[in-house]
Amino acid sequence: MIFLIIGGAKSGKSMYGQNLAKALESNKGRLYYIATMNPYDLEDLKRIENHLKDRERYGFETIEKQRNIEEISTNINKEDTLFIDSITSLVTNEMFIKDKFIELVSNKIVKGLKDTVSKSKNTIIVSDYVFSDSIIYDSYTEAFRKELGYTNKEIAQLSDVVVECSYGNIIVHKGKDILKEIV
Repeated sequence: MIFLIIGGAKSGKSMYGQNLAKALESNKGRLYYIATMNPYDLEDLKRIENHLKDRERYGFETIEKQRNIEEISTNINKEDTLFIDSITSLVTNEMFIKDKFIELVSNKIVKGLKDTVSKSKNTIIVSDYVFSDSIIYDSYTEAFRKELGYTNKEIAQLSDVVVECSYGNIIVHKGKDILKEIV
């Protein structure tokens, strides 16, 4: 099954997703944390450190993969549960490579996710909601928001369950009956 968990910064989406991944974990398979964040500054390093502490008790095997998500599919088998955190970082890393800007990355990411997800029993995918403000951004930021939006839409269509985390509240947009059986 595929689960998309979306929300704003510090909305509880990662913690909710980790709990869901643990609940879905198979005795026969492995529990993977696919970490996509590429640290750009001290704040990012601190965030990674906090995420590492948060997930210690879950028993995740961590795979660091900032780009080319499809490359992890060779490590995955049908009993594994994947927790991918986050699509937002993955889009960033695919669009901004050193001094290059690659505008259209969503198709590549979605194809890579399809390849990876098809190999696992369960996949929980975390992404950010960055579309509610009315600020007019520069062309790079607007291109990023567009690619993230398209990627989120495609993942939502593939997903069995779509959940939004907002201020600690869980809003189920798709798959309410499936989720009731798990949590």
